[in-house]
Amino acid sequence: MHLTIQLESTSPSFEIPVQYNYLVQAAIYQALSKDVSGFFHDVGFEHKGRRLKLFTFSRFIGKSILIKEREVLRFQGPVTLVVSSPIHQFCSSLATGLLKLGNVTIGPAVLSVTKLQVSEPKVEGNGIDVRMLSPTVVYSTMTRYDGRKYTCYFAPGEPEFEELVWRNLVRKYEILTQSDPPEAPGFSIEVKSNPKLSILKYKGTVIKGYMCFLRLLGPQPLLQVALDAGLGSKNSQGFGCLVPDKPVPAREVYL
Repeated sequence: MHLTIQLESTSPSFEIPVQYNYLVQAAIYQALSKDVSGFFHDVGFEHKGRRLKLFTFSRFIGKSILIKEREVLRFQGPVTLVVSSPIHQFCSSLATGLLKLGNVTIGPAVLSVTKLQVSEPKVEGNGIDVRMLSPTVVYSTMTRYDGRKYTCYFAPGEPEFEELVWRNLVRKYEILTQSDPPEAPGFSIEVKSNPKLSILKYKGTVIKGYMCFLRLLGPQPLLQVALDAGLGSKNSQGFGCLVPDKPVPAREVYL
């Protein structure tokens, strides 16, 4: 399920820090009911020693300019935020909370929720064209010869990218269904545009991701997981949010 949220400032423009992923994540948790927020923030879904949150969100979509010397983005007019999750309780709680609050705080900006739309994009068949609304992060932790660990990030088109995305989708599928994933047809990723590197910071940690258009091929249930829960890692930090390349109908929730 995808929630498309329109936010507006009472002023013609507003400014937020360039590194705003953590601020948006905090606003999402703030809008959730106490029990739902507590579970997703503190617990999550356990899988073989790892914990996943199973939600993701986009960048702010709107007109903006970068003010480098102050490390802020200045947005003009309304902005749109997309939040997606395969967990309906999460989406329902978030929508209800946003409607009750009426606004969200992103750093110094207080933004009114002026429109909320709900859609359930579905994967038909064994392939779907998608576009990224936030960078997809795929990485592996390596060990140097001296024992120190380091993070190696992979770009769309690299074999490791496809393999690690597949493993990640399998984990999410097993959490959601408590069953083994279908083995056929085989999973693959076609890169449909030149990947653009994005280097961001989340709570001081540097994270590298890529923006581009992709065609995902494979078992329909796993492609649906990618669309709902996000592609790659660190989804709940605002990475890997996808939408179908072709728009899907949405239902508006009136304020």
